[in-house]
Amino acid sequence: MITGYWLLEYAKVLFAYLFVMFIWPSVVFRGVFKGKSLTFRFSFCVAGQILLFNTVVLLLGLLHILKPWIFCGLFYGVFLFSICRGIKFEEREKRALRHLFTGTYGKKLFFLRLWEKMKGSLLAGWRCFRRTLGGHVLEYGLLAVLLVYAMIYFSYGAFQDYSFGSGDLYVHNAWIYGLTEGQVFSAGVYPEGMHCFVYGLHTLFGIKIYSCLLFLGGIHVTAFLVSAYILMKEIFCWRFTALWVLTAFLTVDVLCVDEIFSMSRLQWTLPQEFGLFTIFACAAFLVRYLKNAGQRQWRGKSTRFCWDENLLLFLMSLAASLAIHFYPTIMAFFLCVCFVPVFWHKIFRPRYFVPLLSAVICGFLIAVIPMGGALASGIPFQGSIGWAMSVINGEEESAQEENAQEEASELSPEEAGEALDGQTGGESMEGEAAHGQSALGQMAEEQTQTGKEAESLSEKLESLGNALWEKLWTVYQKGYVTLYREQRAQWIAGATALAVLLWAVCRIILLFVRLIRRKRPAEKSFFDGYLAIALASVLYMTMYCASSVGLPQLVEGARLCSTEQLLILAVMGIGPDVLFMLTKPFVPQLILNPASVLLAGAIYVGTMLTGSFHGYLYYELTRYNGAVLATCSIVNALPEETYTIVSPTEELYQVIQYGWHEELIDFVNKSRTKEYTLPTEYVFLYVEKRPIQSSQSHFFTGPRWLAWEKYPAYFPSNVSQCPQILSASLTGEERAQDRVFVSHSSTYSDLESRTLVEEAAMEWCEEFDRLYPGELKLYYEDESIVCYYFRQNVQSLYQLGILYQEDAG
Repeated sequence: MITGYWLLEYAKVLFAYLFVMFIWPSVVFRGVFKGKSLTFRFSFCVAGQILLFNTVVLLLGLLHILKPWIFCGLFYGVFLFSICRGIKFEEREKRALRHLFTGTYGKKLFFLRLWEKMKGSLLAGWRCFRRTLGGHVLEYGLLAVLLVYAMIYFSYGAFQDYSFGSGDLYVHNAWIYGLTEGQVFSAGVYPEGMHCFVYGLHTLFGIKIYSCLLFLGGIHVTAFLVSAYILMKEIFCWRFTALWVLTAFLTVDVLCVDEIFSMSRLQWTLPQEFGLFTIFACAAFLVRYLKNAGQRQWRGKSTRFCWDENLLLFLMSLAASLAIHFYPTIMAFFLCVCFVPVFWHKIFRPRYFVPLLSAVICGFLIAVIPMGGALASGIPFQGSIGWAMSVINGEEESAQEENAQEEASELSPEEAGEALDGQTGGESMEGEAAHGQSALGQMAEEQTQTGKEAESLSEKLESLGNALWEKLWTVYQKGYVTLYREQRAQWIAGATALAVLLWAVCRIILLFVRLIRRKRPAEKSFFDGYLAIALASVLYMTMYCASSVGLPQLVEGARLCSTEQLLILAVMGIGPDVLFMLTKPFVPQLILNPASVLLAGAIYVGTMLTGSFHGYLYYELTRYNGAVLATCSIVNALPEETYTIVSPTEELYQVIQYGWHEELIDFVNKSRTKEYTLPTEYVFLYVEKRPIQSSQSHFFTGPRWLAWEKYPAYFPSNVSQCPQILSASLTGEERAQDRVFVSHSSTYSDLESRTLVEEAAMEWCEEFDRLYPGELKLYYEDESIVCYYFRQNVQSLYQLGILYQEDAG
């Protein structure tokens, strides 16, 4: 029964996602899609719908008309208008319709002919689909299997733990709730592409925001994988190589906490992971544009510039990345930079560069104009963006000083005085040391200047080479060895060197061919993709350990790992790609294609036989499933705003649209005051019989064909594997007495403090039951949590400060 409920919620989210992302644009933009490839249609739908939702929702919000009925009217109105406009009746059918309404035409005959026409349209659509597939049935079939497997793997945890996988999701839930109230950028200006999309699913289909955030990440990961597949199709020579790389990505294990964290983030509906598909989409369509674009006709004349549909998709992907999160934009930029050495002979030509620059500017404007409008209306930046801007403007030190002053103000006068004395003493000692070393510094500077004058060019080059080698060695040790350990790091380094060697050999051969034939060879970009993907893997690894090599950490290292894993596996796929490319002229396709599919299966089986099969991922667990189930039952059973749930913070976001919530800490503190009431008819109180260790890394368990239970061994502490959960127990021996709990987050995250809060809540329940026998009823209970409730007359409320009364008596 419980699993059935969550399966139904998952089916709702999946259907809504498919309808909004693919069915709606396929109908509305069918004229644009006519004659286009599946790659164009997929990428246009994914990037275009996110951009469309972001623009419409934010525009309506800035105009203060973001109402559900307006948004639904626009969405469904355009859809129905597009359907009606596409229906064309012949004169015979119009006459039949008139006769039907006048009663002179049989209903059965009319609907029979209508059914025949619909059947003919369906058959024509099926034939068109088969023509589109062409000879790629095995290829697309294997891709479909991989996508289904990915959806199962990344969605599996949501059916084992019904809570959010990351604490950040509660913040994003609050921002989406702000959109339902008609307020855009409720926490400040921040990219809200993902939030607008989830708002659309919620508003158009009535799906709970909680369910959308719980399941959408495991569904949308398919866009990330397909976009990577599109890019790798442009790099590899054999069409199945990209599928082998995806197979390895979905089966090979990872060996570091950062990698496990990054892979786990793919199952959480977070803005960065929601926008990861744009990284590969931007690079893919940049490559396709530079490969295929030609001069276009404008009003019968040939223009000086080159553009095509791929430049449009590049523009849309770039705009989508900016609208969702800035990290994917940064990552996409560096991935695109790796293709500059490959296409340098084209990219800087005005006929290519000018349209490309125009596309970048347009994409930037499409994404930032709504944010600019919000800033102009007086909405400030969200906190994280404000911090980033302060760093860019060189104000980081002043911000740190302000934080230090705030921390000092929270200390006692004695502690603050000691801290200030320590800082003053440190500064004086530093001043004396600097004054004492000034003479030595001048002497050293003079010696250095003399040495520089005597240093020869060869010594400078040697010094530069040593410094570069030291940096590369640091990247190897802090990056490759840290993430993949010594043996795998050596394999990766060898594959990277092979990719560069293949490119160099190919370039040398092509150079000789050009010199001999005295003309440019046709296959100029042969093996160029190998160099680009190798450079990208090295560059991303350098970004991972940027602080170790003295570079700014533009993207948090752990958030790069999933993308870096895919790039490294692409580098590892270069060898098989070359092998099959060389075999293709001598072996029929009827043999190579099935062999390629079997090789993908061999990767799956081989990882199991070698012990390198991947493991189950984890959630940062903050509450029990019982709390989620009880809240779902309350929301579905009772009228809105007739109840209050007293519990830790997590239930607030699940119930925020339907009822009221009271923090458990506030309830415990106020229960010791003389006057305290809650004004709703029903009051539900959650008490954890086994107080949970908040934010523990809780790994899933399941069938071995999907994953293995192996990753907890990499975590030193605060880790558990389903069904075990780290927790304490209520003994009843220690009561919180008159203790006042201040901070919600710190109290809930500390197990000892959380236990005291739960002890106080249980004490309140016992005292309430003693004062009002039979009024406190049991709503839900399992081995970990219990939910009590009482019903009251809203005209005569219970006084809930009963612990105060007990103390007074």
